[in-house]
Amino acid sequence: MFCCKKNKHKNKSKNKNKSKNKEKSKVKTNKIHPEKDFEPISILKNNHDKKRRKSIYPNVNKNIEENKLDVELQREQREAFTDKFLAEIINCGHCKENFTLGDRVDFISCGTCNNFFHCGIAGSCVGPKCSVVYEGKNVSMKYCKGCVNPYLKINVLDNGQSLCKICEIDPKIDKKYLAV
Repeated sequence: MFCCKKNKHKNKSKNKNKSKNKEKSKVKTNKIHPEKDFEPISILKNNHDKKRRKSIYPNVNKNIEENKLDVELQREQREAFTDKFLAEIINCGHCKENFTLGDRVDFISCGTCNNFFHCGIAGSCVGPKCSVVYEGKNVSMKYCKGCVNPYLKINVLDNGQSLCKICEIDPKIDKKYLAV
């Protein structure tokens, strides 16, 4: 495998070998084209396209400033939505008084009538049909005093527990909750 005619390099390579023996030059020559000097080129790096940093600190980029403005705008929009959401007025199903979500009062959504209540709350159901395990905790539906049996002792006590009408007829329910 030759890159060019043999005759072209034949004489030069013989003369070169003689001169090589006489003195060793520091310049390496290309074996295929002896008239050119040999320059090693890394196949892993492209040294010609290398850009050098002028300083440690980068120049101020307009994209960074635009991103900061976008993040600030999104934060303001999110806060405006939250304020609007917390200002929503809800009517209590028991006393018919209006209250907002931002008032930080305890309120529930009744599992039977689906109304919101901040007073007249019977509590969470202790029956097996209303309970769900959520993140390792037993969470139950909450009911208003109008949707539970008012004759049961557990529904009259103000301890945060109640027994709904569906769980009341369940045969698995503990008898202490059915006390009148």
